[in-house]
Amino acid sequence: MIAGQITPRFRAARMFSSPHAWLIILSWLGLVLGGIRDTSAIFYPYRWWFIALMAVGLLGAASRLRAVRYQSEHHWLYVFMAVSAASCAISPMPEYSFARWCTFVIVFVTVFIGAWTWLQRVEHLRLLVNLLLTSAAIGALLSGWYILGSGELIPDTRFAGAFGKATGTGSFAAAAIPIVLWKTRYSRGYAKAFFGLILGILVYLLIFSGARAALIGGTTASLIWVWKHRVSWRPLLAAGIFALVFLAVAGIASLDMLPSYIVRKDSLSTFTGRIPRWKVGLSLFLESPVLGHGYGMTRYVRMYGDEERPRGEIVPASVRFSDLIPFLGTSHLGRMTLHSDHVERLLETGLLGYIPFAMFWFCILRRMFYVFRLPARWASSLAMALALNVGYIFLDSFLHGALFAINAPGVILSWVGIVAFMRASEAALQEPIVTRCTSSTLSTVSIRGPVAPAIP
Repeated sequence: MIAGQITPRFRAARMFSSPHAWLIILSWLGLVLGGIRDTSAIFYPYRWWFIALMAVGLLGAASRLRAVRYQSEHHWLYVFMAVSAASCAISPMPEYSFARWCTFVIVFVTVFIGAWTWLQRVEHLRLLVNLLLTSAAIGALLSGWYILGSGELIPDTRFAGAFGKATGTGSFAAAAIPIVLWKTRYSRGYAKAFFGLILGILVYLLIFSGARAALIGGTTASLIWVWKHRVSWRPLLAAGIFALVFLAVAGIASLDMLPSYIVRKDSLSTFTGRIPRWKVGLSLFLESPVLGHGYGMTRYVRMYGDEERPRGEIVPASVRFSDLIPFLGTSHLGRMTLHSDHVERLLETGLLGYIPFAMFWFCILRRMFYVFRLPARWASSLAMALALNVGYIFLDSFLHGALFAINAPGVILSWVGIVAFMRASEAALQEPIVTRCTSSTLSTVSIRGPVAPAIP
């Protein structure tokens, strides 16, 4: 077996022998259960403890490795952090901006760097994939219980499931579907039937949660997966997509055919209030386009006027460094969001900060392109499933503050998911291709590889 190659076989005893692995398992499950409404009262108040446990586990495992090869994504985020630190100097609330910057640096080092180092061992990546599947199963089964309890198959309003919020339920389904598709494809017997059931529940949640962005992202990811792995279905898929486009252009099919709680025409013009916020954020960015207004200052933007002509300004408040430390703060912190990581990065760090943030995503998308070119096999399909999950995170970064709300458990899990995709793609791209040799004088098999250039 090639060093670092992912295979379906692994040793469970070796995987669970490390105390760091148990810390990561407990913290992961604690963060997941903190997002479910039936268990959030027990787990969510201790989210910082679970984040701390994950940090200890990841850094403890990372400390045992001497050298790790970092990627372009790491380097661009280093540049972003340097610019963000410089933006604190011009912030109207420098102490607050510096404290917010410190929280991101800590999470970056402990989660992004720590997880990347920990995942250098293939069995750790297998463990993380199992945690992703366990999380998908927990959320789907608990939501299935709510489906049975509702007494109706087609809900009259947006279905919130086990997460208590329809948008969160849709996002969960869109993010979980790719990894469950992978597991369903490469399972047999009872396991295949079980994950087929989980997949069916996730599709139900995706549709009836009424989360439009999640529906688009989850449907697109599913179509890409089927197109890649079901070659015989491609003519049918192409015909179906063409027919749908033709019917829409001809006016035969329209949004009026969908349930009103999915379309929600009253909020389409402003995209549920996002467009006015984006306008305000971009207008403030133009006031300081080079270095922005200071890291974290989005939280203190105040909006005025109506949705047609919104205007805004940054209203500073009295906040100390200690107010951002869990359990020590006494001041009420700002909670404003512009519902877009990209607009917020422009406002806070200007072009100097947004360019490395954009380059980080360019490197991720380039990595996805290489993975999508691989033949469909166990390891490459796993990398593709994780790529589709990260693809939804990328889509969500335009519509939410998806990556920098550090106190949200889902944000921590998103960063770990990005690292998992990076590591799985490295393993898949380095895996050799085994093909039959045409020469009778040579061996019956020929090994070629790696199948794509190494990603710097």
